[in-house]
Amino acid sequence: MNKIFNGQRLKEARLYNKLTITELGEKLNVTKQMISKYENQNIDPSFEKSLQLTTILGYPREFFYTEDTFKIQSEGTFFRSRLTATQKSKDPASIALRYSVIVRDFLEQYIDFPPLDERIKYETLTDYNKIARQMREYVGLDNGPIPDIIEIAELMGFTVISMDYDESKVDAFSSMNIIENDSGEAAQYFVIVTGTGESRSFYRQQFSIAHEMAHWVLHQNINPQELDKDEYKIMEDEANKLASIFLLPEETFGAELASRITDEIDTYYSLKRKWNVSMAAMIKRARDLHLINSDQEVKLYKQMHYRKWKNPEPFDLETKTTVPVAFKQSLELLIDEGILKGHEIPIKIAEQYNLYLTPKMLGMICGVNPAIFIDNSESRVVLKLKDFKQKYSM
Repeated sequence: MNKIFNGQRLKEARLYNKLTITELGEKLNVTKQMISKYENQNIDPSFEKSLQLTTILGYPREFFYTEDTFKIQSEGTFFRSRLTATQKSKDPASIALRYSVIVRDFLEQYIDFPPLDERIKYETLTDYNKIARQMREYVGLDNGPIPDIIEIAELMGFTVISMDYDESKVDAFSSMNIIENDSGEAAQYFVIVTGTGESRSFYRQQFSIAHEMAHWVLHQNINPQELDKDEYKIMEDEANKLASIFLLPEETFGAELASRITDEIDTYYSLKRKWNVSMAAMIKRARDLHLINSDQEVKLYKQMHYRKWKNPEPFDLETKTTVPVAFKQSLELLIDEGILKGHEIPIKIAEQYNLYLTPKMLGMICGVNPAIFIDNSESRVVLKLKDFKQKYSM
């Protein structure tokens, strides 16, 4: 029996590759109307065209001839730069986030991940300090600097992935997702996605991840796509405030800053590598703590501009961003303990979810070399050791 071409999967692959209907048509040497017919399932591509699609889009052919055996319901995606990010930037990032939900759900069968802490509660949005303390207490943090916010997020139960996009307009984004299988069983995962690339700043990443964590704490059950521009800005400001308090507590950072000259930029320069937060974020926190006034804040930004310390700031280019490790460690556990072989993982995912992902895609999501998912056991290349023992025994 012939398999039916899945036009929705074609659209998904096209958007992941940031191609318009016209651009894909040109690459496939067909009209844009024909691509539209493929996607709307009015006509199936020929065998030859289907093979070309796999080459152009980087998906296995089986991907286009299967349907999901699961449902993913998203509460909406929090794009930190939503007001400026383009849809072309968002589409591939959102699709990668969806794949990461499936990978996390698959690994959940084998790995005991930390659960998201439902005990973090608040009575009003004025309880920011209390909320920040609860977040730190959950993972055993004192009020000192946070060396790696990604590690803290994973310890708190967030799913974090680094994606190899380099969109300057998309800092980080996150989403609560509910995945349901054929039997009706459901699970929830809050996924945070951050970018990779040489232009990314470790210090900016620290704040971006804390910002997305704040969205989960403050804005559960709110769909950001249903908010207007002003409502969304209020929600972003709330997440920024909690992230700032979480990273720079008043009892420690505030006290240390108060003991220094607060309106000289060298103070923030010297504190940056200790507190692992950008100078701009520390200046904003100083203003919130009433350690500087608005005129002093403007003065500090002028000093940064005069010294050419903006975009990038000092230390930004020489400090590497950190990466998630939970998925990587999960795979190592499964393979080292002999539970699954690397090449069996994409096969198992395909069997359970009817979703065929390439080693390259899985490698990106899990932060590992794609070769881990390839079976080399049947290679005909057989190498032998030279007879060096006899040579050196003479």
